[in-house]
Amino acid sequence: MAELSVLIVNYNTWRECAAAIASLRQHRPTRADGTPMPFECIVVDNLSPRRSDAEIAAVERELRLCGEQQGDPAAGRLVLHTENGGYSKGMNLAFGHSRGRWILVSNPDVVFTAGLIDALLRHLERNPGTGCAVPKGFWDPGLEGHLPPNTLPTLRDVALTTLGEFSPRLSHWYRRRLQKSWVRVWTAQRPVPLPMMSGCLFLIGRDFFDAVGRFDERYPLYYEDTDLSLTIRRAGRAVVQVPDAHFVHLVNRSGMTDVGTMTSRHDVSRALYYRKWYGRLGAWTLAWSRWLLRDPRLARWKRPPSPGPVEDLGESVERPVIRLPRHCDRYLLLLSLDARGYLSGGMFGRGQQWTPSDTMWSNFACTTYFFEAIDLSGGRFETIGRWRFRSLSHLGEPMPHAATPPPGKAPLVAGGRE
Repeated sequence: MAELSVLIVNYNTWRECAAAIASLRQHRPTRADGTPMPFECIVVDNLSPRRSDAEIAAVERELRLCGEQQGDPAAGRLVLHTENGGYSKGMNLAFGHSRGRWILVSNPDVVFTAGLIDALLRHLERNPGTGCAVPKGFWDPGLEGHLPPNTLPTLRDVALTTLGEFSPRLSHWYRRRLQKSWVRVWTAQRPVPLPMMSGCLFLIGRDFFDAVGRFDERYPLYYEDTDLSLTIRRAGRAVVQVPDAHFVHLVNRSGMTDVGTMTSRHDVSRALYYRKWYGRLGAWTLAWSRWLLRDPRLARWKRPPSPGPVEDLGESVERPVIRLPRHCDRYLLLLSLDARGYLSGGMFGRGQQWTPSDTMWSNFACTTYFFEAIDLSGGRFETIGRWRFRSLSHLGEPMPHAATPPPGKAPLVAGGRE
């Protein structure tokens, strides 16, 4: 009988899903006494438009191996959903097929690492005040690039990001505030309570997950993890990052395959979230923000996102080389798709130059990236350079004739949902 249920919702990511299950089998969970913990893996496919027989067979093979590994044929199951009702609905469907005491919610584009599940399990077993446990996230298999902790969406943040379009000083202040909060989470050596988790991977007790109502199925995509985080905290429990649990999220592989659906569902979920948690004031604030940002009469009042120069590295199928203006005993290099840097991955380093490793470069998409270097030497927190780079390589494959994506349509590289 399975004690842990790993739930995955798939959409056009068959190859990544098969690889995730293989890494799960390689790094299977154990009980507190060190004995193997029986587990199961349930994959729900949300009516993927891309459903080749070979890709489905690869996932089914990995699920079959899960069952054979444990002597339990029911330990691996693929559910081919007849609709794309959204991530929340697909995950609740997977939960309905599960048997485990512990529920591990996972995206298909993740890599399970050694000790990941065990660290999450031990924390929940020993800390009944924790509602769900989350790992430190990285966006490359070499564990070099930290994923940003999700920022809890509030009315204050809507106001700051909106007004920041018109005030470089306000935008800089808000970005710096986020950066310092990310560093605290990235460098934490002890369990850290978070305002919210990322739904790409977290562990929760079955009974508690059921008691708080599972995922709200009205969210078609995104914000379902924000909603659940607030529900967990309202129930009197904490969302906690476990520092010695690490995982890799090959971000947004599903969203890249259907950008139009991803964008429209994000907008629907965002509106629902602010209505649900802030009522009429939330709906009014979003309407106010849209008016300020979209009214053509106000466009002339908008200002560039960052003070100081931005060095243009051009476009290339080759990896970028970032040359810092001085040697740093310790620096932080932030990477974002947004020139304002409100959602950024981070790499720590030493020296005067940075370039992505082979494993990191293979995760770059064909889009424009913005970099910011911060000198952390001797307790500093000083920006010493900014760069812009257009990658003509997509997931390791050169695309020299790729067209520039329309504004707002580029795939995400950090944070968020599938």
